Amino acid sequence: MLPNTDDAPDVRAIVMSLASEAASLDAHVRRLREEISGVDARLDAVHESLRALPGLALPDPGPGAIDGVKGAASSSID
Repeated sequence: MLPNTDDAPDVRAIVMSLASEAASLDAHVRRLREEISGVDARLDAVHESLRALPGLALPDPGPGAIDGVKGAASSSID
């Protein structure tokens, strides 16, 4: 006698559902990375504008200070 498969979850449906969810999450991650890249570009522009102001002495944050923030945001999602 064969086991009753009516109560068993449809594995194919579950796999398809998970694949769909993974694709959706991947699209969200790509969109967020694009947004982060846009914010990074605006931060760079503001930083350069502030540095160009006459009579304003901004401390140099050091090499890679802004890049360190960018790297932390992008690598944490991988």
